Amino acid sequence: MAIHLSGGSGCVTVLAILFVPAAIVTYCLNDPRWLVIIPVAIVAAGLLIAALPIKRKVTPQQWALELEPHLLGTDGRGDWDDATSIALGDPQLEALRHKMHKFDLLPTEKRRKEFEGIIAALKRGEIPDVSDEW
Repeated sequence: MAIHLSGGSGCVTVLAILFVPAAIVTYCLNDPRWLVIIPVAIVAAGLLIAALPIKRKVTPQQWALELEPHLLGTDGRGDWDDATSIALGDPQLEALRHKMHKFDLLPTEKRRKEFEGIIAALKRGEIPDVSDEW
């Protein structure tokens, strides 16, 4: 699950994560170099972790429950992105996830019905074949 911060709270949180540990170590060791070393190390560790090929293990039924609020219009900010942007462990679900971008918006009834059919199939444990056509 992702953490969504915006505006000033996001900036303050990021700065605190980077510089509070650095300030504490700098104070304890009385060496200002730690004000640079620790934030760089934190950023490097974050990038290394983000580069790991970690995939979510989710069943079709669980994924359908994550996608359904988008169809109903009850999803929160970032829910659609959370459900469709993280790699999935099942190769068939992963192939389907790559085609979900066409449902970012549901402007027509035809698109809504297609998305509704996908969710229904996933709830049954089936992985539908979806065209990549717009």
